[in-house]
Amino acid sequence: MAAPPTPAPAPMPPLEAACAALTGHRARPLLVLFYPPKSRMNEWDTRDVYDKLRTSGATPENKMAQLDVLLDSYGGQPVAGYRLAQLIRDFANEVSFLVPSHAYSAATLLCFSGDEIRLGHFAGLSPIDITLVSESGKAPRKEVELATVDSFMDFAQDARKRIEEQLAKIGCKGTTTVDSDLLVAMVKEVGAMQVGKYYRERMLTGQYAEALLDTYMFSGCTDRAQRRKDVIQKFLFGAPAHDFHLDYHLCKEWRLEVEEMPTVESDLARAVLQQLSELASAGVICENLSHTQRYPYFDWFAQPAPPIPQPAPAPQPPGGGGQTP
Repeated sequence: MAAPPTPAPAPMPPLEAACAALTGHRARPLLVLFYPPKSRMNEWDTRDVYDKLRTSGATPENKMAQLDVLLDSYGGQPVAGYRLAQLIRDFANEVSFLVPSHAYSAATLLCFSGDEIRLGHFAGLSPIDITLVSESGKAPRKEVELATVDSFMDFAQDARKRIEEQLAKIGCKGTTTVDSDLLVAMVKEVGAMQVGKYYRERMLTGQYAEALLDTYMFSGCTDRAQRRKDVIQKFLFGAPAHDFHLDYHLCKEWRLEVEEMPTVESDLARAVLQQLSELASAGVICENLSHTQRYPYFDWFAQPAPPIPQPAPAPQPPGGGGQTP
């Protein structure tokens, strides 16, 4: 599918002021990746993000020393998250992801390329089991979570175990096929090909996560291999549902390089997000492509120049500078 053209946004002084306040506080340039509801991460986003990064004056041969990426997204394609991650790292030696509200699914995968993830107050990530795989050619679109399939398989095994325990208690030597019967019914409902597709998607996401964590977030850690293994295990298999919200405390427990923003920083990041949301609601940015799709918004904001030091006033002679008689 060809990438849609990106409309040029009108001047937005309140957003520019909010971003200037954040970049001034953080003393770093800022890349904004804003995906409102109905806007999902896609591979064609790399073209627009590349253009924004080039406006910084940096190149892959002459990278920025540091970069903040303010990210707000419900996710999208895992390959898009991976490609955006590698693109951003081509332009900056050190990257911090600022998440004022949420960076879910493929956006969480993108955050794995950061040196750190900085979460605003009550902000969070999600599992990376990119599980909402749509069936093509069907209306309305049908989506099933792989986490649901996993849970159903656990339920089937648990059902067999419990039945066999009860049979043993009453002295019955019979067996049960309840687990296989349940799984056959589930495959008939979802479709064997679709179940296979879910698992391929998850394996792909795991490979991307491994590459990003090893190359960037855990590159300097002596226990890199174990930490990466723990993170992927948790974020792919450790959550009860795909929409499981992972706040700062859970992300820390799951061994990510994550920090909770101090109040001033969180307020400044949320002020940027508030401006973005208001502009999107007013139709200034993030134009609707259809009733189910919407443009994202990307922009780059330079770090404000430091104030020019003013020369010290000339010293006055004794007596207030008057003439000697």
